Amino acid sequence: MSAAPAAAGRRRRLAGFRVPGVWVATVLLFILGFCLEPKTFSANQVLNVLMVTSFLGIVAIGQAVVILTGGIDLSVSGVVTLINIVTAKVMLGDTGRMIPTVALCLGIGLAIGVVNGLLVTKARITPLIVTLAMWSVLFGTALLITGGIPSGGVPKEFMYIGQGRFFEFPVAAIIWIALTIGFVLLTRRTVYGRRVYAVGSNARAANMAGVPVDPTLISAYALSGLTAAIAGLVITAYIGLPALGSGDKYQLLSIAAVAVGGTALSGGIGGVALTAGGALFMTELQSITNVIHIGEFQLGSGGQFLIQGAAILLGTAFFAIVRRRRVAVPTLDRTGATTAPQ
Repeated sequence: MSAAPAAAGRRRRLAGFRVPGVWVATVLLFILGFCLEPKTFSANQVLNVLMVTSFLGIVAIGQAVVILTGGIDLSVSGVVTLINIVTAKVMLGDTGRMIPTVALCLGIGLAIGVVNGLLVTKARITPLIVTLAMWSVLFGTALLITGGIPSGGVPKEFMYIGQGRFFEFPVAAIIWIALTIGFVLLTRRTVYGRRVYAVGSNARAANMAGVPVDPTLISAYALSGLTAAIAGLVITAYIGLPALGSGDKYQLLSIAAVAVGGTALSGGIGGVALTAGGALFMTELQSITNVIHIGEFQLGSGGQFLIQGAAILLGTAFFAIVRRRRVAVPTLDRTGATTAPQ
């Protein structure tokens, strides 16, 4: 066997290995943060960033699964808020109520997701309308439960999953990483995962190929409700108190994390691992905007929104341009014949 074919094979393998752009951008963002404020790159600060990222990251996992099917879930912030209120209201600081309360909250999140999925598939209502209406219902329910004045609390033992550390590593980050790995395997290594991508790429073609489209969509929304409920539990354990605004920022940030990670909002392209990078990018970006000073002027919330919005637009535009170039440009084989677009 000559060396030429072997060398060509090595070149193809190296050419096929690409570091996702979102991870490169995240590393560069950490370097920028270090240049602006060296203290932000200490080991403790990095671990704090991972802990805060875990809240958004867990919500974004389920959001990514829904978006991969071509849908969207705007109800996640409502799920987080309702779970926060219910957890504090039912647990009442009693250690003996922890397990039943966690089971109840996970069931609530799962049920909300199933209802979303049924309305999308059986009632044929646009996902945007269904989940936005569901968010309104959930937030209204939280207001009715509290009467506008949240009450209750959680025991210190429960707060361990939000504030605790296992060998100096945040427990919340461990939960996020474990869920990310599990969902990466689910979407990339199982029949269910292939169905999710098939439905997101072309639901009609998937249906003609024998893929159970409706059950796949319902399960995707169910998983989104479940992960939002898990995030609600972890956030409640972190703050230790009920708060009606506990889930507000995750409605759009979860979508931003998915989009910045490189997952197509039209479905069928991307993945959970990329979304994890997007969540880390968005959190570090927010951390940097908190410490930026220009002369005597410190960026406030307005500046943060401005920078975050610009990053989302630039990131999604970049991935859209790259994706179009990859799809539209045909390649030539060794004989010079035109092959299918990549």
